[in-house]
Amino acid sequence: MTGPYLLARVENFARFEGENLSADPVMGYGKSGKVPSEISNFSLASDGFIYGYLPKNGGGDLSRLGGDRDADKVSNVTVLFISGGVLCGYYRNATVFASPVRHPDRLKAGKDKISCRVKVDPKDAFLIPVDKRNDELQPRPPGMFPVLYGDADSPWVVWFEKLAQGLESSIDCEKKRRKWSVGVERTSKARKMALKQYGYKCECCGISHEDKFRGAIFEVHHKVPYAENFKTRRLEISDLAVLCTNCNRMIHMMPDLADIEGLRAYLG
Repeated sequence: MTGPYLLARVENFARFEGENLSADPVMGYGKSGKVPSEISNFSLASDGFIYGYLPKNGGGDLSRLGGDRDADKVSNVTVLFISGGVLCGYYRNATVFASPVRHPDRLKAGKDKISCRVKVDPKDAFLIPVDKRNDELQPRPPGMFPVLYGDADSPWVVWFEKLAQGLESSIDCEKKRRKWSVGVERTSKARKMALKQYGYKCECCGISHEDKFRGAIFEVHHKVPYAENFKTRRLEISDLAVLCTNCNRMIHMMPDLADIEGLRAYLG
């Protein structure tokens, strides 16, 4: 694998207010009981891409990633995320921006607008399962760096590429196994019912579209988990909600899947 590399420490990220504190820490250091906001580094945005957050003031020197001095972005970058020296996840073929850009879903951390500096296709994002996060960066670079720039000859890049050969095959197999696992087949009747009743508008953030093409971002959310008693449950319109992809993902992080009002209040 060739191309520039960017290594980012993620211990010092801010945290989102209102996150589901019972969820497993995504980046492996949430022992305080709070979920790190890096969970969004591997969450799908409403435009179908994943947006990554880098440490403050880190990763913006595109000349060290092979870009021109006045370039606003550089593509084909491998971005690594570490916490406590342990590799937690990485991107392939990512685009890194010189200046932070707003997340397409207008996310906020408290009162602060969330900006991001990396964009990647979901197929190129590899979140390492918790039980496989036991490989510390070697050789470990000295100092408390926010980011490191590297190339194919950098010692930590050589270490990473050897490790990634096994990781990518195992992670891909896990993705495929989950994709083809036996599950409950959802009926299209629910989507038709909900869209007819509530329209092409997210009940949480309020985004709306008139045409069905752009309306494909809307999903039908089951306030009661669909798998619960699905053999005997009767489909009720009151059990359904229309949410955009992003809000649907966020509400599944909350303790109460029916708390539409709670998520709406969180989004302001």
